[in-house]
Amino acid sequence: MERCNVIVIILCFLLAGCVPQFRGLKLESQARSHMERAAALEDSSSFHQAAQEYAIVAERYPSTSYYKRSVWKAALLNIYPANSKIDHSAALFWLNVYLGLSLSSEEKEEAALYVAMLEHVDGLQSQLSSYVAEKDKLLAVTREQCRDIATGTQRVKKLEAELAQVRDELKKMKEVDVRMQRIKDEINSSKSNELAQKPLELNNDEGNTQQLSRHNALKPQDFFPYTIQVSSGKNKEASILEAMESRNKGNSGFVSHVYIPEKGDWYRVFMGFYRTVEEAEKAAVELKKQMYPHAFVVKMPFAIQVGISSKDEELKILEADLRSKGYLAYSVLDRLYNNKIRLLVGAFPTEKEAAILTEELQKEGFKPTVVQR
Repeated sequence: MERCNVIVIILCFLLAGCVPQFRGLKLESQARSHMERAAALEDSSSFHQAAQEYAIVAERYPSTSYYKRSVWKAALLNIYPANSKIDHSAALFWLNVYLGLSLSSEEKEEAALYVAMLEHVDGLQSQLSSYVAEKDKLLAVTREQCRDIATGTQRVKKLEAELAQVRDELKKMKEVDVRMQRIKDEINSSKSNELAQKPLELNNDEGNTQQLSRHNALKPQDFFPYTIQVSSGKNKEASILEAMESRNKGNSGFVSHVYIPEKGDWYRVFMGFYRTVEEAEKAAVELKKQMYPHAFVVKMPFAIQVGISSKDEELKILEADLRSKGYLAYSVLDRLYNNKIRLLVGAFPTEKEAAILTEELQKEGFKPTVVQR
């Protein structure tokens, strides 16, 4: 009985010593299976899958004889040129693991060379990424500049079209002004003829005195001190457009600049020019019916004359030049100069205020003169 117990104890010790050996054989067998599968994948050019299989052996079976080779192969296949999914970070990881193993001097030198190469490649990729980012920024700036140029070109074309429209409107306005002046001249001439045809009832001396008095009364008053203000604003271009639109409707619209202390620059839109306040009041009533409810009569006896001529083409050129520099001129027929047309800018209550614009126009190359309107 005692002998049997001793035999059993001896068998237990023998089995306990064999268990680790059997377990090691099992792990070795499993590692070999993965290594064979990895080799097959590598032979079929499935390098990414082969690298994963070698990595499995390196991670799960570090105690087997395949560990060192699996680490090396996992590192190399992750940077193999034919691998469609190259992974530098994985390769660098396994190379560092490999350098931690017991290696010969040749193996260490080769592994260190690969590590240095990968680190250099990573540096180049980082630099390349920086260059690509800079290139993208430059392309974005270039695209923005191209859009700005396109927008600027469209704006220039629009301004050219607007300028052409303004020239047409100025021409129409001038024709309307000339027609209106001719009608007024015909009316005044008709009244003069009627008065001249009345019989004289006084003696010669009294007749001469009466004739002289009548001549003075009928002498044309060639000034138009009254006008009608319809609006006022700080936007110069908007005021000019409003005046131009009024000209399209048959009104004689124009703009005059004024500087108001503590309020800055303002641009007043006026319509028409009248000899008497009664004429102006009558016209203002009509304008109030035409979408100008705030129209009111003002006395602006002075203006800036920039030209006077009987040649319409000369005035057109001068008017276009003024408009291109931001001044909206208007025409008034002046019989004192053999029916020449005066080209005026602005309307002012005093000569002093008009003189401010005179200096400005002189700087622009014009020859302005303060005159009575």
